[in-house]
Amino acid sequence: MNDHLKHDEVSSTYDVAIIGAGIAGSLCANILYKAGLKVCVLEKSRGTGGRASSKRRNHSPSCDLGTPYICATHAQTQATLSALEEVGIATQWQDPALEKTSNNRCFYVGNPTMSAITRHWLDTVDLITNTRIHHIERAKKDHQAGWLLQDYHLAKSFFTKYIIIATPAPQAAILLANIEDSEILLQQATQAGESYQAQWALWVETEKTSLPAIVEPTNSLLKRLIKDSQKPNRDTNPHDLWVLQSTPEWAQQHLNNEPKDIAARLISAFEEHTKLTPKAYGTPHRWLLSRSQAAKGNHPYIWDKLQGLGLTGDWLCQNDAEGAMLSAYALCEQILNEINN
Repeated sequence: MNDHLKHDEVSSTYDVAIIGAGIAGSLCANILYKAGLKVCVLEKSRGTGGRASSKRRNHSPSCDLGTPYICATHAQTQATLSALEEVGIATQWQDPALEKTSNNRCFYVGNPTMSAITRHWLDTVDLITNTRIHHIERAKKDHQAGWLLQDYHLAKSFFTKYIIIATPAPQAAILLANIEDSEILLQQATQAGESYQAQWALWVETEKTSLPAIVEPTNSLLKRLIKDSQKPNRDTNPHDLWVLQSTPEWAQQHLNNEPKDIAARLISAFEEHTKLTPKAYGTPHRWLLSRSQAAKGNHPYIWDKLQGLGLTGDWLCQNDAEGAMLSAYALCEQILNEINN
């Protein structure tokens, strides 16, 4: 433990530092900020959203290459997303392709992209992007016990009372491996990390078509086709904008193929299934940690009370975007109960 931190050794001091600006981390930040805590979010990428981030397309509208929507099945998530809809950040996506399997579920998309949701949740907290946390240790500052976090280049340092790691399990395991007395948490994250599936994703533009907004081919390397331009408030393009998602099995077999080869194969499968020829297409995006298969049991978060260290994410609850939200709710409730009691 670093027992005597000096003021000039620390860039900023917080009540809670959250590593990861995906859905779980962003929602945690919003909840804890509203509860009166000083919060920062540290994100290794340049933007927010994680697997709900959006892809810029030069001068054309962006598209969602990751999570296409949030399927709300719980009252708590429906209430949160409905509130976002009231302020124009999210919109309920009502489409025949979704209604066939809805079972009273509600599907929400960000407006104008999925990452609008995380950006909204983070607009009142300190968001520090392009910062990869490398060093974490117990420390004291002004006689208060907490944590010292430093980035990969040791150029930025942060002191915080609590830490929330809101990353996919394999990335959480890397961070936990350098933290003393976190063996049990490390074991849980490591085991969960073994169950992740990869995916290749690609956007293509085609002529306007009457095909459904969601297409799930069979006997194909394509798992799902999403007509991104058919989402609410997205139809600003004279063409249809599709997102092609590969099956995890095919992605695993072609993880290290050249992007040009991946694009050619995905487009060929798309043309074979839809009989459409793309007018334009992007560069394939490889999601190495597309989806976890690990979430089991009824505990949607991990919290080490003695250390003030928590883990949250969809890998702990449902393995989907709503699961990330439910995990965030539960962890924040735990933290706030401890602070207030």
